[in-house]
Amino acid sequence: MQGKIIVYSDQTGIGKIITPERKKYNFNIDEWNDYETTPKVGLIVNFEPKGINAMAIESADGIEIAGKKVEAEPTMEDSAQNGKEELLEKKSEEAKNDGPAWLIEYDLDVEACIEMHFSDIRKRIRESEKLLEENRRLDYARMKRFLNTAYNNLIEIDHSFENYELSETRQELLDAHDAYREFKTKTDYVQNAYEQVFLNKQSRYKELRAKLELNKSQIAKLTESAANLEAEIKEKSKKLQTLQKSSEEYIYLFNEIKVLKRSMVDAIHDIAKLTEENRLYIELLDNFYKMHYDRFKKSFGEFVQSYDSMMRKIQDVLAYKFDSLMWKKANRSKPIQTFFTKAGIHEEFSAVTYMKYYLKTLDSSKLNRQNQELMELMSYLESQTKKRVVCIDDDTEFLTAVKSALGEIDRDIKAVVSTRPENIMPDLKNIQPHILILNPSLRGMDTESVVGYAKKIVPDIEVAFFAKRISRNLLLKAKEFNAAAIIPKTLNKDELIVQLKQYME
Repeated sequence: MQGKIIVYSDQTGIGKIITPERKKYNFNIDEWNDYETTPKVGLIVNFEPKGINAMAIESADGIEIAGKKVEAEPTMEDSAQNGKEELLEKKSEEAKNDGPAWLIEYDLDVEACIEMHFSDIRKRIRESEKLLEENRRLDYARMKRFLNTAYNNLIEIDHSFENYELSETRQELLDAHDAYREFKTKTDYVQNAYEQVFLNKQSRYKELRAKLELNKSQIAKLTESAANLEAEIKEKSKKLQTLQKSSEEYIYLFNEIKVLKRSMVDAIHDIAKLTEENRLYIELLDNFYKMHYDRFKKSFGEFVQSYDSMMRKIQDVLAYKFDSLMWKKANRSKPIQTFFTKAGIHEEFSAVTYMKYYLKTLDSSKLNRQNQELMELMSYLESQTKKRVVCIDDDTEFLTAVKSALGEIDRDIKAVVSTRPENIMPDLKNIQPHILILNPSLRGMDTESVVGYAKKIVPDIEVAFFAKRISRNLLLKAKEFNAAAIIPKTLNKDELIVQLKQYME
């Protein structure tokens, strides 16, 4: 196929060809195959069309295309020298109509850029797979200030309170929080992320951006130079009018003005040339930006939603571990025991216990906003510390008695009972029980499968057994499953309450 070059830039190596049928094809210098000539506006060429792109381009002999004589257009330089600015405007309009966004190719696709940019986050998630499998957690966003306060206060009471396990868990929690904050900073604004994550990894895009900025700088300098030249020409022209045309001074000044005008025309021409280049650069960059933005926004949004959830869960699981370790250590500390006893606290030490102690010192009628938030935190902690117990046995009457007894022992205990494991196991993930009490002699039940499934859903769940009689085989089974207790079955309410209370406490 034959055509004529109607737009071409030496700086970018990009241009456009038109055929006699008025079809336009984009091309770049990489597809130029003629070693005797170089592309220029008005040149007749042979090429192979591929979609909207021209391939395997070379100059054509003669100036006829399909029997039609075509006049070569003047070059951009000719147009500037002859004052034909309309040609430049025509080329700009023609190039604008087709928008050759294909000329910028990406080095890495959207997904690859996201994976590369967040490789450290992805590595952290891989290293925290075990934490993600756990379900016991505290909302660290709520608990952060309280956990730090309680930790520092306990150390003040007992300087030997901190140990390696506690400090290591606390550091893990702090590191996880720092990583999450950094992640949020990088992902809060999708437009900023698009620039940093995707566009900054595209070499051609960055190259054109740099050329665009360089041209802007040169245009500013040339514009200032042209304005200075124009002012100097006006000043010298006024002076010229006062001189005799035949004088030597007049001839010298006239020639000087002529040189200045030529310099000003050159500056104006360079400004026009750089402005046209920038128009092409802007169009290329804008089209590339728009071409990939929607895909990036979708993929990035899915990535952020998934990883944000996982990173928050890691923090919350570590917060639960840290809180549990802290109060476990506090319960074994003599100085802390003495301090709480003097303060009138006789319950088992926990976040709730400490919060109750702190809130007692406040005047509830004069609570400021911060203290009101503590009251809300107290409600949250109490909801988190409610024990949830799942009980499985084939005796409906006994299960009813167990549920009633647990309610009398502590109204905050939530008991879920069932006569068949298959009826309750599917809901285990939602219930998140602290304790599973089952009858290992239940007909048709595979104790190993039930306990194994429960520990898979809630890894730190505690297991206990119901039993009519305690035998040697039952004791061996209890040991095998690491059962915390064997609770004798009875319908005597008082006996049952004593048995369950002894176990629960």
